[in-house]
Amino acid sequence: MTRAAFTPTKLRSLLEDEILPAVNRPGRYIGSELNIIRKEHSGVDVTVALAFPDLYEIGMSHLGIQILYDIINKIEWAAAERVFAPWVDMEQKLREKGVPLYSLETFTPMRDFDLVGFSLSYELCYTNVLNMLDLGGIPLRFSDRCREGGPLVIAGGLGSFVPEPMWEFIDLFVVGDGEEVIVELLEEFRRHATAKGRSKKRLPFDSSARMEFLRAAAKKLKGIYVPHLYRTEYGADGLLLRTEPVEEGIPETVQKRVVDLASSPYPEKPIVPLVEVVHNRAVVEIARGCRRACRFCQARSLYRPVRELPASEIVRRAVGIIQSTGFEQISLSSLSTADHTEIEDILSLLSGFSKESHTAISLPSLRPDSFSVELLERIGSSKKSGITLAVEAATSRLRAVINKRIEDEDVLSAAEAAYRHGWNLVKLYFMIGLPTETDEDVAALARLVQNIADVRKRVDGRRGNVNVSIACFVPKAHTPFQWEKFHNVLELKRKISYIKRLIRGRNIKLKFHDPEKSYLEAVFSRGDRRLSAVIHRAWLKGCRLDDWSEHFCLSRWVEAFRESNVDPDFYASRERRPDEVFPWDHISCGLSNRFLSNERERAMASSRNEAESRNAAPE
Repeated sequence: MTRAAFTPTKLRSLLEDEILPAVNRPGRYIGSELNIIRKEHSGVDVTVALAFPDLYEIGMSHLGIQILYDIINKIEWAAAERVFAPWVDMEQKLREKGVPLYSLETFTPMRDFDLVGFSLSYELCYTNVLNMLDLGGIPLRFSDRCREGGPLVIAGGLGSFVPEPMWEFIDLFVVGDGEEVIVELLEEFRRHATAKGRSKKRLPFDSSARMEFLRAAAKKLKGIYVPHLYRTEYGADGLLLRTEPVEEGIPETVQKRVVDLASSPYPEKPIVPLVEVVHNRAVVEIARGCRRACRFCQARSLYRPVRELPASEIVRRAVGIIQSTGFEQISLSSLSTADHTEIEDILSLLSGFSKESHTAISLPSLRPDSFSVELLERIGSSKKSGITLAVEAATSRLRAVINKRIEDEDVLSAAEAAYRHGWNLVKLYFMIGLPTETDEDVAALARLVQNIADVRKRVDGRRGNVNVSIACFVPKAHTPFQWEKFHNVLELKRKISYIKRLIRGRNIKLKFHDPEKSYLEAVFSRGDRRLSAVIHRAWLKGCRLDDWSEHFCLSRWVEAFRESNVDPDFYASRERRPDEVFPWDHISCGLSNRFLSNERERAMASSRNEAESRNAAPE
């Protein structure tokens, strides 16, 4: 079929008659959800495809997509629609029929939008971005779009703070909070699209017009990074020497955007998914940022400073969303929900509405202490299927290194309180491969898990059920551990085997994150521009949906690195020099490398002091 044949009406008819009956979970691809917004493209000046590079079930659980969708569609002259990555069966059908990837609102091909905006929330989604662009009929590289035309491709999310691995494929990155800058960006686009007597619609942009807009956005708008307006230089040893603007007026350092949470718009009528999604509930973001200072946590650095929503506004939003959606659960979301200064008032205000509307209240991201358990008890959860405690490390020495200010007694008392209040399951989250970790730390992890399982015997004489999730630590940019190396994959697998030998009991279930996936994450989480070629080559080899175990294939990635003449160990397995220039130094989260380096020194000093105290203690 030719491109002209795919009007939205014909595309939808083909989907319903020939494609969707032949794929699993067709509800992912049909749209028509409650609170969906449709606008005629002929009646607006700017159209935006909000593209999430993972499945519908993941993307519809992403709060950022819902927020941007609401903000853009409240602009009279703009329209936002959603596009998600298809599962392999749907991709195969689209390619067989020559059908482009399309939006769920109006079945418009991605290539026919003015802007396509990706949310980069995880490094293993990068090949999904390329796959969606290709399925949508959009040239993959910026240089190809300059030559052939096509929508502007922009990206935001956590990945925008380490943007260089995707620099070839993205026209423009939005760094930081997007609520305000997205409106400014669309206004700037609209001005360029209608300036100097041009018609309202002048896409596809030619090269000069595209650069004209990008240059204006980079100069005028805080939080905008246009990688093609910067050049990089490397030394003979392969280390980065500098990243600098190519012309005057382009900022040397891109400062992140920060919004006032209380005054920022929030979707009171979010879209209700047609199929079961990961988080199928009403979500109210009660705070952004975190008062904790865990040294491994990138989100703590990127979302600072802490901004809280007042209790009265939280309740107003929660009630409005429940009434407009029919959800049966309210999630009070933040990096550390129990740390909200008005958390007890919030629960008191919500409890009456919760009982009247038969709505449950969920408190994610709780501290591993008895206070958090008491909060959960106050909300009167009837299901009480499980309580999650993020312990991270199992020895006081290692907790001092990562600045996790808890003790074993806190965790044990939290578990005991959970069992006493009727919870049947305690879920624990740990990491292995943390800086300075030893086998004693790993053995202590096993002992703590066993002790928590035994706590319930003191409560009612029964075994306590414990689910343990163990992730591999990945050093992240903009944290005190950005200089550290990633643990060797074989060493991580050895530690996993060690833990399995130490932990026994049918009431304890272990789940480990794949060290090979973590290794790849470690490569791209601190990568530079040379990785773009690797991403493209890996995609050509069939890499996509890499976060899904049934599709992840490290050998393909190994081939892509080798054929691109790039050594992945250079990025993952090497401790960085104290004075090393990083590929993200021109992207500011508000914390200097000097501050982060001092925190790293404090971490190592904590480890030494704890070890010395233990050695000096009398037997």
